[in-house]
Amino acid sequence: MIKIVILGSAAGGGLPQWNCGCDNCRAARGSEPSLRASRASIAMSGDGEHWFLINASPDLRQQIIDTPVLHPRALRHSPIAGVILTNGEVDAVTGLLSLREGSPFALYAHQRVQEILRANSIFNALNPEKVKRIAIETGVAFRTDAA
Repeated sequence: MIKIVILGSAAGGGLPQWNCGCDNCRAARGSEPSLRASRASIAMSGDGEHWFLINASPDLRQQIIDTPVLHPRALRHSPIAGVILTNGEVDAVTGLLSLREGSPFALYAHQRVQEILRANSIFNALNPEKVKRIAIETGVAFRTDAA
């Protein structure tokens, strides 16, 4: 059975947005913290041990902190086995930089998205010895290395 955890459900800058003073954002900052939402992302697992993130939002660090199944079980060991990128937009890839700390994982993305990452030198922080980049194709099934 596949397990899915919603890490975030908001678009763009999340809720509240840092630069917005609308009624919803003011309420989320103050009287109604239950309105707060991080940017859209999910985690999924087929075995409850190896987890795959769908996209890596800029909120990823906090999303991991808020999600116990994604907590490390030992020093420099993460249950995050991979990240599957659906696009190369900033809200889908920025969180990858939070995963640069040395735990190995696989990065699955279409070749065009892989090219976007290669073209931006900041993503060189993802050590190629630890982060295996795997090209996937639209509409074609693929398997992961994890159980």
